Amino acid sequence: MSLTEAFYEAVKNGNLLRVRIMMKDSLLVDPSFRQFEEMEKAASSMKDLYQNHDGRKFETDKNLWNDEYMNTLMVQVISNFSRERIKHLKDVVSYLRPTKKTGPSSDETKRSGGKWDYEEQKRRDQEKGNIRIVKVSVAATVGAVAGGVISTVAGGNLITGAAVGAVICAAATFAATMGGR
Repeated sequence: MSLTEAFYEAVKNGNLLRVRIMMKDSLLVDPSFRQFEEMEKAASSMKDLYQNHDGRKFETDKNLWNDEYMNTLMVQVISNFSRERIKHLKDVVSYLRPTKKTGPSSDETKRSGGKWDYEEQKRRDQEKGNIRIVKVSVAATVGAVAGGVISTVAGGNLITGAAVGAVICAAATFAATMGGR
């Protein structure tokens, strides 16, 4: 697995926030965590890459581990990039997005309400349109940032520019991902 030039550039420039965000994102992109380990090695020379754990307790009851909890951890890890939080986040991602199918067949799993392997979950999310929701959300965020910057540079209102940018990008992405629906 090769890392992007953007990642190497962020490491070279000492951009801790960008490196941490890319490392965090890799946990979902590659639930085997090989990419994360490669990134960790490449960034090992960065001073203060990892922080001391802030002491916040983790949910240990796996019955309460869901996408909402995982997303909360994804946000928290940016403000507290600790080894403990990363380990827990990996445990949650592994539980919610297993990389290998074990146990009963897909039909048995479907009937029993169990967990699917990563590829099966991805396929099911695409069928349900959950992937589109993520794409639209990301587009809205990117649009808000771009709209805010453009508006500010042009001498306009930051909030209005961000709102307009978010709506335009989200709508365009939604329309583009509708496909044959």
